[in-house]
Amino acid sequence: MRDDDPRNHADVALLVDWENLKFSLMQRQRRPNITALREAAERFGRVVYARAYADWQDPVHADDPRALYAAGLEPMYVLTKRYTTTEGETTIKNSADVKLASDCVEASHLYPNIGTFVIASGDHSFMHVAALLRARGKRIVVIGVSWAMSPQLVQQADVVLYYDLDVEPEPGRTAAPPSGAAPPPTLEPRLVQAADRALELARARGAVAAEPREVAEVLDLVVRIVREYREAGRDLPLSLVGQELQKRLGPGEFQRVARGRAGEFAKALQEYGFVKLVNHEFADWLYLPHEEPELARPASAARDLPRYDYSRFNYNDLDAAAKGRVISAIHEARWKPGMNWLTFNRIVEAVKPVVERDESDVKNLVNSMISWGILRIDQRREARDPQTGALYEFNTFELDLNAPDVRMALKLG
Repeated sequence: MRDDDPRNHADVALLVDWENLKFSLMQRQRRPNITALREAAERFGRVVYARAYADWQDPVHADDPRALYAAGLEPMYVLTKRYTTTEGETTIKNSADVKLASDCVEASHLYPNIGTFVIASGDHSFMHVAALLRARGKRIVVIGVSWAMSPQLVQQADVVLYYDLDVEPEPGRTAAPPSGAAPPPTLEPRLVQAADRALELARARGAVAAEPREVAEVLDLVVRIVREYREAGRDLPLSLVGQELQKRLGPGEFQRVARGRAGEFAKALQEYGFVKLVNHEFADWLYLPHEEPELARPASAARDLPRYDYSRFNYNDLDAAAKGRVISAIHEARWKPGMNWLTFNRIVEAVKPVVERDESDVKNLVNSMISWGILRIDQRREARDPQTGALYEFNTFELDLNAPDVRMALKLG
């Protein structure tokens, strides 16, 4: 039977790494829509097993279990460990990946009717359980945000859905159109030549049933995918091209024309100047032709948002007046003459005299403000160490002017 035959994957398990999904979306001031997430899982069959994993004692998740229950997802508590570095930063590590993975394995044994496992996370830690489940004949669907998806996890998935593109598109964007929605494109001669070259490369590995025009149309689609990703500032590993083609082509066309041929397509497109193929960190990445490979440094996974220890001094411990004073101090620091942006340490220095706490407490407070959405990451910047000349990256931050506490403190109405 074909992989898309519903008899192969009758029932569905939905397992959500809640903190990974929630905090990844918060990087772009968004929150998960549980209903949309469940509906995405239901595209693959009847959802009979649904769980979400997080440390529910964390106040930032205070209202989430009730909403998850209402949507039919069982909240599963996972232990969180907290470590404080010598700089006073709080590092958080929870066991969501371990618990979720063990539940996947257990469900695959206890419920043989479950043929599809939908894992909502971009964490590379799940690549191992995904590989194990695929070896047991299960279909793996991964849902994650486009800017926080691990390429290693993508390579172990049968289907990849991007939350911000395929589950709940951002305002002004729509999900990829279904196959056949657009008329056949007008193909330039150079693209047809690239298709001939792609067929030549593919035939070196075995027989190919696809016609040259079919391949040329798929190559045109690959070029559009590369442009979409790069113009949006997102990295595109070659392993993702096959996933994108599977979503945008009909099952028959994908099997006949594109399955297992992303490498040949990319090489042919590079030879004819449509894309640039770069090998970096043991993987191939696609760029637009004018991009300089040495300037493009793909990220293998999302950077974690700063986290906080809710058992220590944090934003939730401040009364309304103190919250207003802290927010005002950050606002004043941002708009001091000569201040182009706010780093984490600059915010700490601005807040310290207001709350009159030691530096480690203030750092935990600032991290909690990021988790609660009072502060947001503005940009990822680069600088050189003045002594060593080494290049390093750092985040800059802004107050989120849409947050009610910020609007109240700054009298924005």
